[in-house]
Amino acid sequence: MIAAESTELFVGPRTALLQVVRLTSPALAGPVHAHVSGPDLHSPRHGGSLVAGPFGYELAVDVSAHQPGSAVPAQAVVRSASGEESCTFSLVVGSPGWTVHLVGHVAGNAPFSAFRAHLDLALTDPAYRFAVTSVELLQPYWDTFPQHRSLLQRLISEGRVEVVGAESNVVGVSPLLASLPSGSPLEASSLGEAERSVYASFLELRTSAPAPHVMLPVGSARSAPNPWVTAIHHDWSARYTWPRVVCSLPRDYYVRGSVPVPPAPPDDSPAAVFASHAARLTGAALPTAALTRAASAHPREAFDLRSDVVTRSLTALTSTVDSSVVVWNPLPSPCTDIVHVHLPSARNVHVEFDGEPLPTLVDGLTVTFLARDVPATGWRTYALVDDNLDHGWKRGYGTEIASTHYVLSYDPIASLVAVDGPALKPPKLTGPVTVWHSEVGEKMVGSTTFTLWHEVPHLDPSPLVGVLGTRTPAFGTLPSVAARLSLAGPPLGPTTPTITPVFARYWLHEPAPLGGLPANLLLEVLSPTRLRVVAVSDGPAFEGVVQLSLPDGWSASWDSLPVSVPAGGYVSADVHLTPPRTPGCYPVRATLHGLPFDVFDIALLTVPEWDGEDPVEVLWVASSPSTVSATPGSSALLRVVMASSAHGDLPLQARVLSPRDSWELIGPFCVAAVLPAQGHTPLDFTLSAPPWATPGSWSAVVRISAGPLIRTTPPIRLEVAG
Repeated sequence: MIAAESTELFVGPRTALLQVVRLTSPALAGPVHAHVSGPDLHSPRHGGSLVAGPFGYELAVDVSAHQPGSAVPAQAVVRSASGEESCTFSLVVGSPGWTVHLVGHVAGNAPFSAFRAHLDLALTDPAYRFAVTSVELLQPYWDTFPQHRSLLQRLISEGRVEVVGAESNVVGVSPLLASLPSGSPLEASSLGEAERSVYASFLELRTSAPAPHVMLPVGSARSAPNPWVTAIHHDWSARYTWPRVVCSLPRDYYVRGSVPVPPAPPDDSPAAVFASHAARLTGAALPTAALTRAASAHPREAFDLRSDVVTRSLTALTSTVDSSVVVWNPLPSPCTDIVHVHLPSARNVHVEFDGEPLPTLVDGLTVTFLARDVPATGWRTYALVDDNLDHGWKRGYGTEIASTHYVLSYDPIASLVAVDGPALKPPKLTGPVTVWHSEVGEKMVGSTTFTLWHEVPHLDPSPLVGVLGTRTPAFGTLPSVAARLSLAGPPLGPTTPTITPVFARYWLHEPAPLGGLPANLLLEVLSPTRLRVVAVSDGPAFEGVVQLSLPDGWSASWDSLPVSVPAGGYVSADVHLTPPRTPGCYPVRATLHGLPFDVFDIALLTVPEWDGEDPVEVLWVASSPSTVSATPGSSALLRVVMASSAHGDLPLQARVLSPRDSWELIGPFCVAAVLPAQGHTPLDFTLSAPPWATPGSWSAVVRISAGPLIRTTPPIRLEVAG
C-alpha cells in the first residue's frame, strides 16, 4: 500500500516553483513512475522515473493555482515493477521563502582542539561559519596561538566567525547577540537522517518564528563541528529551492531575516541593583569588573563577590547606627518577607515601625521580624526598641507546626499538607522531634530544623536585606532619590585579582582575571633544553620585562628580557638551557612584569632517571584533616599541607569547595602559596562560626593547582557543633 504526503519542500526555479509530495510504499520495486491529480493540480506524467531522496520518492507538483495553507483533495498514482497503486490524500499547499540557518558553535569551556577543528573546517570549506559563544575561549586560544590572530580577525571581518556574548575588547567588535539559544545535537548515522532531523526541527521552529527564518544551532558546544553540517548545506541546495538550509551566523539570522534581536538579559542580582544606585548617589564607580566576573565565576566565588558588592553598596547608602534597621528590597515590586539582622551584642529588643510594635523574634544575637510592603527597589527603616519582654523561641507540644500558608505534621512517613500555595516537598526529618513557637513563626527540630514563617508564602530565602543603621525618610525608592554631585565614594567592589601573580593559563582553572588581562605570556617547551617565551598584547602596545626563574643547577642563555609588544600583537624569544645531571622534575618559571599585577607561566622539565625507573610524584597532599569543628562564636583552622619532589619552587593556588550552606562559614575561597623545592608548605583556611550560627555539618574538599598540575584532598567534614 502506498502513502502520499505533502511537504514544505519546493523545487524548480523561483518563478515556477513545484511543491514536493512524498510517496512511500514497502512494495515499490524497480523504476518508479507517479503522478498526482486534483483540482488545479498538475504533475508531469512523462517526467521519467522518480529517484528516492531523503524523504522517500519525491514528486514535484504544480500548486500555483492555490494559496499557501489551502487543503486540496488529491490522488496519487504510482507504477513500478510490482504493479500500479493509488491513494487519496489531502495536499496542504506549502509556504515557500523560508530559510533555515544552521549555526555551528563552540563554547567558552571547549578544549583548544575543538576550536581548532572549527577553524580548520572554515579554512577547508568556505561555506562553513561558526559562532564563538564567549570570549573566555577566544582570548585564551589566541594568547596560546598568537600566530592565528590575524587569521581569526580576517574570518571575523569576512563574516565567517562571530563572537556571541559579553562585550569584548579582544576582538574589537560589539557582539550582536548576548547568548545563543539551545539547538540540536544533530546525531545521525547518514546524511539523509541528518537532513530529516533538520527538516523536523524546521517544522517545529517555524510555528513561533517572527519572520520566514529559523535559527538552528547544531552540534555540541564543546566538541568539533557537527560532521553533517556542511554536507547538508551543499546537498540540500542541490535538491531543493525552499526552504533554504545554509551554514550561517547568528548575525545572518537576525540582520538578513529582519528578526528582532532579543535584548541582553539584565543583571538583576541584588549586587547589581544596589551598586548601580550607590554609584549614582555617591559618585563611586560601578564595580563593573566584579559584576562581570561574578557572571562567569565559580558559584562560590560569585557569591563572595556579590556579597562584597552588596555590603559595600548598602554601607554607602545607610548611615551607621545600631538603634534601627534599614530593610532594602532589590526587587522591582514591593515585597513583604522575613528579615534577619545580627546585633553586635546581646540585647532584649522588639522592632517598631512608625511607633507601632511588630512581632519580633530574638534568638541570641539575631533579630527576626516581618517587614511589610518594602517599596520596590527601595527601603523601609525600622526602630529597635529595648524592653523587658521575652521575644525568643518557646517550647511547644505535639508534632505539628503551622504558618499562615502551611501546616507540617510529623510522623515516621513524613507526610506533608499545604494550606495555601504549592504543596511542600517532604523534608528529610527524622525524630524525635520538638516544636517551638515564636511571634513570627514556628519550627520543628529533629535531625534537621524546618521553619515556617507567618505570612510568607514560600520556603525560599528572603530577598530582603537588613542592615543595622538608618536612612531618612523612613521609606522610599532608590530611583526617586535625586543624584547629588559629590566626590567619588569608596570603591563598591574589588577591582584587581585577590590572588597574584596570575597564572598565564588561567583558563585551566578559572575565568579571566578580575579586571581583565591586557597582556599575557606563554612558555612553550621546544625540547628538554630549549624554551620559547611568547609575550602577547590583548589591548594597547605594551612595554615590560620577562624574568626567568631557574632551579638550582640550571643556566640559561638569558634570564631577563625587555619586551615591546605592539597593540594586539606578540613577540617571541627562544632561550637555551643547560641542565644539571641530577634526575628529577625541574620547574622553570617565566614572569611578565609591567602590568598592574605580575603574570607567570611555568614549564615542568625532566632530567630522566639513569636507570629508567618512573620518577617520583611531583606534587601530593601530605596531610589534611578529616574533620574541622567550631562552636558558635569561635573559629577553627583548616590546614592542608602540600609536598613536592620537584627541584624548584612551585606556585600554588588552593580553593575550598563546599555546599552553599557553608559558604559564609569557611574561607577564603582561594589562597596562594609557594611550595619550596623538595619541601612542604601549609595552605590555611578558617572555619568561622558567628555567634548566631546554626549547628550542622557539611562535606568539603580542597582543590590545589600548581600550574597545570591538579590535586584534591580527601573529603573534609566541616562542623558547627551544637
